[in-house]
Amino acid sequence: MKISEVQKDSIAFKHGIRAGEKIKEINDNPVRDIIDYRFYASDKKIVLKLEDNKGGLKEIKIKKKEEDDLGIILEKTKYKACKNRCIFCFIDQLPKGLRRTLYFKDEDFRLSFLFGNFITLTNLSDEDFKRIENQRISPLYISVHTTDEELRKKILGNQRIPPILPLIKRLTQQRIELHTQIVLLPNINDGKNLEKTVFDLADFYPQVKSLAIVPVGLTRFRKNLPEVKPVNKRIALQIVEKVDFWQRILRKRSGEGFIYAADEFFLMAGLDIPPSGYYDDFHQIENGVGMVRRFLDDFKSEQKKLPKRSKRKLSLILVTGKLALKIIKEKIEKRLNKIENLKVRTVEIENNFLGRSVTISGLLSGRDIFESLRKMKFGEIVILPPDCINSDGLFLDDLTPDYLEKKLKRKVVVGSYNILETIDNIITNRNAGL
Repeated sequence: MKISEVQKDSIAFKHGIRAGEKIKEINDNPVRDIIDYRFYASDKKIVLKLEDNKGGLKEIKIKKKEEDDLGIILEKTKYKACKNRCIFCFIDQLPKGLRRTLYFKDEDFRLSFLFGNFITLTNLSDEDFKRIENQRISPLYISVHTTDEELRKKILGNQRIPPILPLIKRLTQQRIELHTQIVLLPNINDGKNLEKTVFDLADFYPQVKSLAIVPVGLTRFRKNLPEVKPVNKRIALQIVEKVDFWQRILRKRSGEGFIYAADEFFLMAGLDIPPSGYYDDFHQIENGVGMVRRFLDDFKSEQKKLPKRSKRKLSLILVTGKLALKIIKEKIEKRLNKIENLKVRTVEIENNFLGRSVTISGLLSGRDIFESLRKMKFGEIVILPPDCINSDGLFLDDLTPDYLEKKLKRKVVVGSYNILETIDNIITNRNAGL
């Protein structure tokens, strides 16, 4: 693995390790990727075999504490791509002309471990299984969708996939923790099939620690793709009721709910978000399961820290998608408008870019936000939801907040997941440039 950066004054820097060099082995173990590096570099005594910038080999011995970081940043790892053709694949529903990275379908257990990406276990070799077991690569996040093998082949669009339950059994027998999900496809993997899948997976508890049910996402670009029906209010309500029923059964069995409905189901059904106890330890919050509850609880507990007045008169626009509009208006906007000198308005953005059936804020485009706000006279500062911007600061359509700021001729701020912190920074002038 090639070293892209060595942090100054770090352990590695003090031992003469420099960017551009390649780590060949640590303690006689080959280093193939970041996981190998982290696993073997955690020892107190390590011997690194390096290839220097001139092609020569050198050996460096280091003594350190187990928790000490060497200060080495490796080049990006090449990850495995998905070979399935899932009938609901969101990437297949994207329009042409977006940045290349959006079209990469990952199916790599390393990304599952590092970032919580969901994988299907359909491309693991025996060597991969042994590595997962030997290096304790846990937890992993698994897209199951159904435990009916023929139906799973149909859903994944791949007739050559191995049976899922033996793979789960192998991992759980090695005490690898798994978090699973079902993307709900109306009239395909629901009904009795869904119930069977839930209890097939529950039999592996506690090594299969959680199961999330999330609604299928459909865009307006589903041309020449299999027919998949959207989740509507009636279906959302049914799923919430079924999950609640199954959760009560499983709580009596194990003490935890195990199965959880994604926030979208409650919002679609027009129901209140459950209390925090519903989510136990919030096992799949990054998968949109309990994120709204955590957001509301944090807001409630922290709102007393908000100032009673703004130092100057301010008008703010809170940007959101259709799904979260009611919660933002009733819980956030209402409270913020009690602050003297502050006026707040929540604006729902219609998703014309991907289609109006896409209602979450994380898939809003820069151009839709611009079109919704360009004629508005209210609002000197626009606050964007944090999940509509990627790590490179880009919207789905490659526009940037800076572009919006210039076009709208007003300040545009990317909010944090702690909306109170964002608001407080703005009204107390702690945000640079405000």
